[in-house]
Amino acid sequence: MNQNTHSSPEFITRRRAIAIGASAAVVSTAGCSTVLDAVGNQVFEEVNLLNQLNHEVTGSIEIVDPDGETVLDTSFDVPSTESDGDSNIVAYADVWTTTGEYQVDLELADTEISGTSQLNQRFSITSTEEELVAISIGSSDESEPIALRVGESFSDLGQTNETG
Repeated sequence: MNQNTHSSPEFITRRRAIAIGASAAVVSTAGCSTVLDAVGNQVFEEVNLLNQLNHEVTGSIEIVDPDGETVLDTSFDVPSTESDGDSNIVAYADVWTTTGEYQVDLELADTEISGTSQLNQRFSITSTEEELVAISIGSSDESEPIALRVGESFSDLGQTNETG
């Protein structure tokens, strides 16, 4: 079995995160999702972990492609929303190998959110060039404390995921 493992996530710099946040705030009041998408698409990679909690989150993530090959298998440390100098986003590029159904297994270490410390979910990728996944740890939806969204743009990620 050919196993690809990625252990070097792309960390978003604080300056870049602040610029995106400021742009998002301005755009949200203007109602222009096109500009928001352009800004978000500069930051996000194929798989993105977003920590919405006020403390650092550590854990592990594994993604298996439609052929049963492990395409991402790594541990992570995602800074909090209140961290000094670090973004609360960790992004991974070059994960998608083919279109089809993928499986994600995410396990948080020493953290439970509404009684949950893991995410085990299937999701579909229909365009390896366009689609991305965002996993929000500590999402604002209490029924979904760790939320997975698939989309082609930043604004797509705010919509309910109907696969899974």
